[in-house]
Amino acid sequence: MRGDWVLLLCAACEAAPVVERAVAAPVAVPVVAAPVFVTGQVPTGPGLAQEWLLGFGYRGWTAMTERRMAGEHGGERLFFNDVLAASWEAGAQEHPVGSAAVRELYTADLENIKGFALMVKTGASGDVGEGWFWFEVFGTTMDARPTVAEHGARGCVGCHSHAVDFVHSPATPRVDPQPLL
Repeated sequence: MRGDWVLLLCAACEAAPVVERAVAAPVAVPVVAAPVFVTGQVPTGPGLAQEWLLGFGYRGWTAMTERRMAGEHGGERLFFNDVLAASWEAGAQEHPVGSAAVRELYTADLENIKGFALMVKTGASGDVGEGWFWFEVFGTTMDARPTVAEHGARGCVGCHSHAVDFVHSPATPRVDPQPLL
């Protein structure tokens, strides 16, 4: 008998006949990651979001702040895409799908980027921010592991829940939003 054939027995009846059936050779099954959505050209999957951030395309967005201190451990600079900037300027209480913000995280000297935070609205906000994709990484290379990469991330939502549709005013001062590195 050839090696790519298998004998199968009917477990329900001892008197059942033996059936032969061809079995395909093993095939590598691709690993399927969490779904990736592209909302206004901002990908919301961990690897793609990180690659996109490292391309600095968001710097064409509206800079909502200059580099500023955000506590003793570093600084930040905030960018809103056109969708979020227009919604913010209009005083909307709920921002449209496609709204996005990037926060560059800086070292204490405000000279070097040490990471990124991203939020992208992909659906209705919901009570716990499940309509927002949250991403944060401390590092500026593709091998840096994100600390957050999910919809409705508890740590992000905890701080953002009192903001307007989870978006803080750019005027809101931050106090040590980053862990000590």
